[in-house]
Amino acid sequence: MTIRFAFDWVDAASSLDMAMGQTMAQLSIQVNEETVTSVHDRRSNAHRDHIVVPLLSVAEWVVGNWCHIRHEVPDTTTDMTRQKPGFQQRHNLAFAGDGFLFPKLTMAPSSDSMQQLEWECWQPQHGRIKFVAEGKAQVACDQLQRELEGIVEAVLERLGSFGHGQDAVASHLQESWATIKALDPDEHEFCRAAALLGVDPFAVHQEVAEAIVAFWDRTELVIREEMLASLEEATLPDASPWLDKTRKILACQDAEGGNEWAAIRRGLSTVQTAKPWEQGYVLARSLRRNLDYGDGWFDFAAPKQPALHHQETDMPSGRMEGLVAAGAPACVIPSGKGDTGKRFLLARALGDYMGRPEAGLGVLTSMNTVRQAQSRAFAAELLAPAESLRTRLADRGAEENVIHDLGQEFDVSTWVIKHQISNHGLAEPLSPRGAAHAHGH
Repeated sequence: MTIRFAFDWVDAASSLDMAMGQTMAQLSIQVNEETVTSVHDRRSNAHRDHIVVPLLSVAEWVVGNWCHIRHEVPDTTTDMTRQKPGFQQRHNLAFAGDGFLFPKLTMAPSSDSMQQLEWECWQPQHGRIKFVAEGKAQVACDQLQRELEGIVEAVLERLGSFGHGQDAVASHLQESWATIKALDPDEHEFCRAAALLGVDPFAVHQEVAEAIVAFWDRTELVIREEMLASLEEATLPDASPWLDKTRKILACQDAEGGNEWAAIRRGLSTVQTAKPWEQGYVLARSLRRNLDYGDGWFDFAAPKQPALHHQETDMPSGRMEGLVAAGAPACVIPSGKGDTGKRFLLARALGDYMGRPEAGLGVLTSMNTVRQAQSRAFAAELLAPAESLRTRLADRGAEENVIHDLGQEFDVSTWVIKHQISNHGLAEPLSPRGAAHAHGH
């Protein structure tokens, strides 16, 4: 998977701001074999694979959002109102603007090593061009970082060659970039924590900075990043008191059934894969075999298996969906969930415990991280196994009434059934967004 920002400097109209004009370029962005900057010019009825824009705008946007692009993970929902305030402005290249039109290319991390890229067709209301490409892909974080660094460095060199080194715009860009490049390990760690929260680490109020540091220092390593990703500035103050209270609840539940679940966990098949959802599928299938479930309904209260203790409580954030004990899949989950929603969260808690990479608490959120993707995939496969669905769909097709019946049979939402069908290719796509995955992949 590759991404490339290719550009050639061009002469600009004299009416432009001097620094803007001297960084005008033909910009072409390619992801694998796709050209993100493919446009149709409605005035000339011509197609081209580049746009003409000031790279100064791109460089300023990149530098201003550097930490967020590298560290701030998105919510899995396609509803943009669920994302943190300002998420699109921090991750979508279209907001580099300054009156120029850029593709709606969103860049956000999907793991420590990979970035999720997504771009879409769009036609600006009063623009003469229409962006005609759409797609999604994952690329290595370090490759995207090199490409973005290349843009910033090229713009600074270009401005310097025209004698703009001391101009306010050039000086601010240079100083901001130098600050980023000179971060020491502690400063980098703070920037990561602030970006996970959705806060600009270079423009944060002192009390918020202190709250971030306090939460980071007192929270277990295995959950602090996942929790911060689900919080925001307004909900951070509630997180530590909630965590203190919830730890006590889980400590009481941890010993109940923990040894039995630990023995089951040791007997499960494992697989090493770069795709967390595949790991979740394998673990779920292995657990069903271990507990002798066949292809039917999963019963959390079956008499021959350990109990899965849980308690309902309020969450410090709408993106927080549970906390899982260290020594057992005992958990706390949000109050007010319906039966199917509760079953899915209990299955996620079980999946988090069975698949966690190291000892310690587990956290369930709606964020798009490796750990959350694995637990969502585990839950879907545990409750509604793909091969069971395949058998049932073979003679009936994936009509809405069939999906409804399958949801009732397995006691899950139709949302889970639809995404299992889509993710495992069990039938034709169920919607125009057939690739929109419930498991975060």
